[in-house]
This record gives sequence, C-alpha cells and structure tokens, in this order.
Amino acid sequence: MHIFCTYLDSRLPPHPKYPDGKTFTSQHFIQTPDKPDMSNENLFCVYQSSVNPPHYELVYQQQVYNLPKGRNNLFHTLLMFLYIIKTKESGMLGRVNLGLSGVNVLWIFGD
Repeated sequence: MHIFCTYLDSRLPPHPKYPDGKTFTSQHFIQTPDKPDMSNENLFCVYQSSVNPPHYELVYQQQVYNLPKGRNNLFHTLLMFLYIIKTKESGMLGRVNLGLSGVNVLWIFGD
C-alpha cells in the first residue's frame, strides 16, 4: 500500500492543506486506529482496518466495501478503488485524470 500511496502522492498536484506532499495519502488512505468519517458523503478512501494481518476496506459514498480476507485483499481493494474511479468518477480523482490523458493507471481495465 505504501508504494501505491507514494506513487500517487508524486503524481497528484500539491494541495495547500497538505504541505507534507502527501496529497493522496492524506485524502484517500486511513489507517487504524483512525476511523473513516462515515458522516461525510463525499468520502472515498482505502481504510486499513487491521494491521496484523493486514486487511483493507474501501469506503465510497458512505458505503463500506469489505473485500475478501487473505493475501490478495490489498490487490482486490486497489482494483476496486481504481474501478470505481473509472466507472463512477469518469476516470477522475479530484481534478486529476487517472486515464490516458493523466496518470494512465486505468489502462488495466481496457475500454
């Protein structure tokens, strides 16, 4: 997860609210013991609900997607995160296009 967050931190434009340069990590990744704010209807994040063994959940529009446990949980969660961006958010994460004209990580889903 650290590699994914670091990569998107380096690709997203800086945000004055997050001067440490962790724009993606600060907005879209929550680690336990912190909890996602379910009252925020615009919340879209990956939530690490368990450290050992690691388990990730996806929070999108006040809905928690608890993907299957196991060694592939991280990959399933990241794929679901990117799939929602492609299908529900028109390929945009905030003001950044994750498709061909931007970061180009949505190519994994094809057309």
